[in-house]
Amino acid sequence: MAQLSRRLFLLLGSALLPGLLKQSADAVTTKKPSPSPTKKKTTPTPTPKKPTPTPTTKKPTSSTSASPSQSKAVEGVVIAKSSDLVLRQSKIFFLKDSFGISSGYALTRTSRGVVAFDISCTHAGAPTFLSGGKLQCPAHGSIFDPETGQVVRSPAVEPLKSYRTIEANGEIRIITS
Repeated sequence: MAQLSRRLFLLLGSALLPGLLKQSADAVTTKKPSPSPTKKKTTPTPTPKKPTPTPTTKKPTSSTSASPSQSKAVEGVVIAKSSDLVLRQSKIFFLKDSFGISSGYALTRTSRGVVAFDISCTHAGAPTFLSGGKLQCPAHGSIFDPETGQVVRSPAVEPLKSYRTIEANGEIRIITS
C-alpha cells in the first residue's frame, strides 16, 4: 500500500512540476511596466503625533489609587457568577476549550473562598457527579469531598486535581493552566 501511495505521489508530482517551473520562469522574465510620465505623484499625508503626557495627565502608579475605568489584565476564564454559589454549596460547571471539548469542574463555596476541582475520578477517569453533598464516581464507587478534593471512599487513592480560582466583580474565574 505504501509503495502504491509513493508511486501515485511521484506520478502527480512529475505531471505538475513542469507547469510550475514554466510559471516561475515566466514571472522572472516578464518586465514590469514603467510608470507613465502623466501620472501625478502623491505626497504621503503625515500621521498625527500622539500627545506626550504632561505631569498633570500621568496615570497613577499606585495600585490602590487605580480607578475602575482603567483596565487590568484578568487571569483565568469566567466559569460562574458569584451569585451561583452560596456558602457550603457545591455545583458542577462545564467549560469548552478552543476545540469545543467540554471539561467539568466542581466548585464549592467554603468559608475560605471558592475552591475548584476537576470532576474526573483519579481512579478510573470517569466524570463524578454530586450525590448527597459528595462527588461520586459511577464507575467503581469512589467518593470525594467537594471542599477538599480528598478521597472519602476508595478504590481511588489520589485526591481530585485542584484549580486556583479568583472571585471579582461578581464573577468566579478559574485558572486551568
